[in-house]
Amino acid sequence: MIPKLGLLLMFSTPLALASQPVTWSLAGQWRVHDANDAAFNGASASDQSWRTLNVPANWYSAGYDHQGALWYRHEFTLPERAPDTMASLVFDGVDYFAGVTLNGKSLARHEGYFQRFSVDVSEALRRHNQLAVRVDSPLEDPKKVWPLHKTLIKGVLNQHDTRPGGAWSEHGQDANSGGIWAPVKLHLSRGVTIDEVILRPDWREGLESPLLHAEIRYRALADGSATLRLSAEPDNFNGQRIQQAFPVNLAKTDGQVQTLSVTLPMKGARLWWPVGYGRPNLYRIRATLVDDNGVMDTAVTRTGLRKLEEQPDNKGWKINDRRLFIKGSNYIGSPWLGTMTRSKYRRDFELVEAMNANAIRVHGHVAGRALYEVADEMGLMIWQDVPLQWGYDNSVAFADNAVRQTREMVEQFGNSPAIIVWGGHNEPPWNSPWMEKRFPDWNKTLNQSLTQRVGDTLAEDTSRIVHRFSAVEEHYWAGWYFGTLRDLLGPAKTGIITEFGAQALPRLSTLKTIVPPDLMWPKSTAADDPGWTHWKYHNFQPFQTFKFANIPRGKNIQEMIDNTQRYQAELVAMAAESYRRQRYQPVTALFHFMFVETWPSINWGVVDYLRKPKAGYYALQRAYQPILPSIEPVTAVWRRGSEATVRLWAINDSWSACEDCRLRWQVKQSGQRLAEGETTMTLPPDSGNRIKEITVTPTSGEPVTIEYRIENKAGKTVGKNRREEPVVASSAGK
Repeated sequence: MIPKLGLLLMFSTPLALASQPVTWSLAGQWRVHDANDAAFNGASASDQSWRTLNVPANWYSAGYDHQGALWYRHEFTLPERAPDTMASLVFDGVDYFAGVTLNGKSLARHEGYFQRFSVDVSEALRRHNQLAVRVDSPLEDPKKVWPLHKTLIKGVLNQHDTRPGGAWSEHGQDANSGGIWAPVKLHLSRGVTIDEVILRPDWREGLESPLLHAEIRYRALADGSATLRLSAEPDNFNGQRIQQAFPVNLAKTDGQVQTLSVTLPMKGARLWWPVGYGRPNLYRIRATLVDDNGVMDTAVTRTGLRKLEEQPDNKGWKINDRRLFIKGSNYIGSPWLGTMTRSKYRRDFELVEAMNANAIRVHGHVAGRALYEVADEMGLMIWQDVPLQWGYDNSVAFADNAVRQTREMVEQFGNSPAIIVWGGHNEPPWNSPWMEKRFPDWNKTLNQSLTQRVGDTLAEDTSRIVHRFSAVEEHYWAGWYFGTLRDLLGPAKTGIITEFGAQALPRLSTLKTIVPPDLMWPKSTAADDPGWTHWKYHNFQPFQTFKFANIPRGKNIQEMIDNTQRYQAELVAMAAESYRRQRYQPVTALFHFMFVETWPSINWGVVDYLRKPKAGYYALQRAYQPILPSIEPVTAVWRRGSEATVRLWAINDSWSACEDCRLRWQVKQSGQRLAEGETTMTLPPDSGNRIKEITVTPTSGEPVTIEYRIENKAGKTVGKNRREEPVVASSAGK
C-alpha cells in the first residue's frame, strides 16, 4: 500500500457522498500490555489499567525497555459507509511479528520489520472499532540460536558491532528495536484498492525518450471495466506534465492481489542526477482507477529517471551514460528507526555531502521511508543492503522467507532513484573463515544457499547494479584488525571496497554523556581490565586500540581523545587517497566504515552520536575532494640525513576538465624549504595521473610538512592537501 490522497473526511458525511478515497492516520497514544504470557488474550481483556505508548515508535525509544511480545490496543470511530466501500489497515512498519485483530476477529499475521503491509478489514469494520495488534520482537536464544543461527531477518538491528552491548556479548540484543515504529493508517476506497505502484525505467529508445513501466498491484470486489489514469508531474522543478489513460479490466480478487502492467512514454523527460553532477529531478506519479461513477482509488508515489550500468573488468559504473567514481560511507541512522525523521536524515545527509561523499551504504538494514525520500531529493546515491548480517538458520524455510522479504524490499523501495545498488548478505558465514575460531559449529558451507538465493532475487531487478554479497575480501581492515597502516597503500585486490576504518573517541563533552566520571580512566590499557567493561558495552575496543593499532593512551583523557582521533584521521585519509589513486585499476567504489555513531557509542563513526564531527570527518572531507591533489607517502620512515620520497598525483572526478590548472607544492622542515615547484597543465575530466616524484633529505628531527594545491586558471584553489611526516634520528652508523 502506498500513500493515498484525501487525508480529511467530514465525519458527518456518509462515504457514499465523498468524491475521493480517504485515509486517516491512527497515530497517537495506544494502550500496551506485556504479551509474553501466551495465556493472556490481550485482544479481549480490559485495557483500562494498561500503560500508554506512542504510536508510531519503537517501544525502547518510547520509554519501554521490553523484550519479546507486546499487545497494542486502539479504538476509533467511523462515519457511515457505502456498501461497496473497501477498507484497509495499512502498517508502514512493525518490528517484527504482527498479529492483527479487529473487533475480536483475527485477520492477519505478518513477519518482517521494514515492509508496508495492508490488512483487508472491510467485513470486520464497524462504526465503533477496537483494534488489537500483538507485536513480537523475540529475544533469540544466545546459547543455541543467536548469533550464528539467527531466525529474525533484522540485519544490524539485532546484531552488530555498533549496537548496545556490541556484536558478540550476552548483552548484544539489549535495547530491543520492536514495536509499531512506522505510521498506521486506515484507508477507504470504492470497489478497488491500489496496494502498490512499482515503477522501473526502460531505456531502449535512448535517454531522450525514456519509458516508464508501471505495475499496479490491486484488490477488487468484482470484475469490471475501468480506466487507469497514469500521470507524471514534475515534483521539484517546473516542467511538462505527462499523462495517459489506459482502459483496463479489473478482476475480482477475493482478497488476493492482482497486477495491471502499463507503460508510460516520457519523451523529453528530465533525468535524475547525483549530487555534484546535475539536478536530482523527480516526478510525482499518480495512478487513479476510474469507472462510470467516478474515482475508485488513487495512489501517489515518486520516482526519478536514471540509467545505470556496471561496466565489465572494473571499468566503472555509469549513470545516464556518464562514468563516475563512488565515494561513500556506511550509514546507520539509529538502531531505533522510529526516531529518525526527514529532518534528521537531512541533517545527516548534509554532513555526508559536505564531506564530499556522493553515496552511502545503508549498512545491513532497510531504513525508514524518509531516508530514501530525502536521498532522492538531495541526489545522494545509495547502496542498499538486505538486512542479513553474518549467520542465520540454514533451513530451506528460512531461505524461502529471506527471498520473500528481499523481493518485498526491491518492490517497495525500488521507486527510489537514489538506490543504485542492491547489496546482498553481509559477510555470510561461508565467506567468513574467521568464524571458525569463534563458533564450534561453524562450517564452510553455512548459509551458502541462502546467499545464492537472495542474490538471485536481487538480480530480478535489471534496472540496478546488483552486488550479490559483501565479501570479507572487500573489507579492508588493515591497521585495525590486521596488518599496518601502510598495507592500505598496497594494490587493491577488489574493484569494490565496502569497509575500511578505525575507532576514535568523540570529543570530551560527548564522551562525558557516555562514560561516568568514576569510569573515565581505567587502571590500565589491558583489554581484560574490568575498568573497560562499561566502555566495551558502548562498543569501544581496547585491544585493537592499544595493542594492535598501538595508539598511545596519553597522560589524560584529552590526550587519549586526541591520539585516537589522530590515528583514525590518518588511516581513513591514507586509505581513501590510496584507493582513489587506483581508480578503475581496479577500484570502482569506495565506502568508509562508519559515518555516524547511532547511539551513545564509541566506535568507527567519524561523526559522534550528537552529530559532532571528529578529526576523521575532516580527513575524509579532504581525501574525497572532487579535484584531489593526492600525496603518496613512498618512504615509510623518514630519518634525519637520509633521503625520503613522496609522489604527487592529480585526480579529477568531475566531468569537466580543469583547463590550464596550476599545481603547486612545497616541502618544509622547521621553516626551511626542502623542495618546491609548480607546473601548469590541463586535468582531463574523470582522470587520475601521477604528476611528480619528490625526494628530499630532512636536516633535523623536526617533522616535515608537504603542502600541495591545485588552482584553476582564474587562481582559485580547487583542491588542497597537506601531509606531515615525523622524522626520527639517523640509524647507527649513518
